[in-house]
Amino acid sequence: MFHLRKVNRAKAGDEIEVINGKGSLFFGRIRKINKDEALVAVDREESEPRPALTTIIGPSLVKKKVMNLVIEKLTEMGVDEIRPVLYTRTDEKYNSSHLKKWRHLAIQSLKVNKKLWPTHIYPPAAVDEIIEFSREVGTKILLDKEGRDIAGGNFSFPVMSVIGPPGGFEPGEKERFRQAGFVFYKVNDCVLKSETAALSIAAVLKIR
Repeated sequence: MFHLRKVNRAKAGDEIEVINGKGSLFFGRIRKINKDEALVAVDREESEPRPALTTIIGPSLVKKKVMNLVIEKLTEMGVDEIRPVLYTRTDEKYNSSHLKKWRHLAIQSLKVNKKLWPTHIYPPAAVDEIIEFSREVGTKILLDKEGRDIAGGNFSFPVMSVIGPPGGFEPGEKERFRQAGFVFYKVNDCVLKSETAALSIAAVLKIR
């Protein structure tokens, strides 16, 4: 309500669009609005099924403030799924309040990207769990400065990309991903922070 009243400056009589986060878009007119609620007369509804899964990003779990930013931007970009990864070098603690915040950010992002379905966000998972999930994925990418150039990639979708933690992968972790069929790619010749890498690969994959 704050955003509707203070940012959009909505008032009674204004036409409005409402997304329910479950594939429906409603068109209507505000009948009454106050600080707690708005009464809207709906004129028509449009809906669409959940889009096919195409882009999955597996960012390393990082510090809370940075992770919130990563989630916010990945969801604004319309990534289909986010599956945070717990590595040996992960030093950030996780609890259920983090996931609640992330899913709230995903819903808020619908105001920006105008999508009808939010990004699905999962609790952080260990490397073995991520590898097990990836068996159903068409293309598996691990970002690595020594990998091949992402610009030349010819991918079958859905695509999943995992990003290492601050300080880098443990050698054994990279080898487990390699054996599971992950191909090593790079977005450029720089060493990127985990959050920068996650947003960079998402941008590349979302334009294909």
